[in-house]
Amino acid sequence: MSGASDKARFYMEKAAPHFRELEEKKIFTKDEISTMVKKKSTFEHKVLARGSSPIDFAKYAAWEINLEQLRQKRCKRLRIKGSSAAPGQARIFNIFERGTRKHPGDLALWMSYLEYARQAKATNKFKTIMTAAIRLQPTKPVLWLYAARYSLEVEADMAGARSYMMRGTRFCTRSKELWIEYAKMEMIYLAKIAMRRRILGLEVDKMVEAPESTEESAEDQGFSASADMIAIPDFKTHALQPSMVDAVEVDSDPQMDPMKTPALTGAIPLAIFDASRKQDFFCPAAAENFFDMFLQFGHMACSARILQHVLDSMIELYPADPATCNCYVRQPLAGSDPMSPSFPMALNTSLIRLKEALEGTKDKTELSKKSKAWIEPILALEGLDPGIRTVLEHTSRRLE
Repeated sequence: MSGASDKARFYMEKAAPHFRELEEKKIFTKDEISTMVKKKSTFEHKVLARGSSPIDFAKYAAWEINLEQLRQKRCKRLRIKGSSAAPGQARIFNIFERGTRKHPGDLALWMSYLEYARQAKATNKFKTIMTAAIRLQPTKPVLWLYAARYSLEVEADMAGARSYMMRGTRFCTRSKELWIEYAKMEMIYLAKIAMRRRILGLEVDKMVEAPESTEESAEDQGFSASADMIAIPDFKTHALQPSMVDAVEVDSDPQMDPMKTPALTGAIPLAIFDASRKQDFFCPAAAENFFDMFLQFGHMACSARILQHVLDSMIELYPADPATCNCYVRQPLAGSDPMSPSFPMALNTSLIRLKEALEGTKDKTELSKKSKAWIEPILALEGLDPGIRTVLEHTSRRLE
């Protein structure tokens, strides 16, 4: 313990000038500073002791962050000038640096470190941390996804985001979610190009919409923090949002005929899907997840081709699987709004396919469950046509 005590004393002596400055400028009272010194000493002894955990460093950094925020608020209220936030940031970065050096394999600590750098708008520091984290843990999908999100949200750099996703899929060959997110990012980008063409009057026959995710709330897309913990981003499936590419510059000629441009006909998402077929994670459920994601972009001109390609692959590999049958049943509904005049015709085709699929599937119970999963949300819509409601209710009862 003598070694830990000596190191703790060293770090406390380095912090002494900072506490003296706080007292001299009357930002904090003498009693408050005494309490802060004791608290900091406790944290130092805890993180330097043998057997310290990553959570100890996270709590220490969270305390320093709260202290720095309080200092800035008081400086503003007391109109104290000449008090920079740089020293405070440096201390917090130092705590994270020590923590990740001692626990290089703790992903949550790295994510907290990255999130603080992002919120502090320390761009160069963020990139340094991201490089170090990826170099140590290249098989962690959340790191590649977080890097891509940063490129899109902060830097509006589609090429950079695409580069992160491409490299990530090379390392994370077992991560279904990362591969689907990569394809989804490309679909969002295509949706933006299509929308741009529509605004310019070059494409008026097909309405293009970039759908909002139905799997995340506004809170899920952000970051939350408690008083004694660092915020850790919540990485769920389909974490990339259409709004992330709003500032991204479109590098394609808007006047080019999309039917003659492979990139605008979905070549990249299709290539990602085809590459995923060679990965260990690929199975009927994974293929169905790809289909579900592409189905969200049903209003796009290229979606029919993409959905047909995915369905053909599923029929080739898993012809009688409930996942394949479910995708076959729902394909006619792609891009069709339940409130639109075209929906009854599409629904009729789907119900005919459902009857056919129930006779050919190897698991009727599972297919019935999957069918009810897409029927029930439609029945929950207000203002649904009474005829459609009657047909779907009858179908749902038969599935039971």
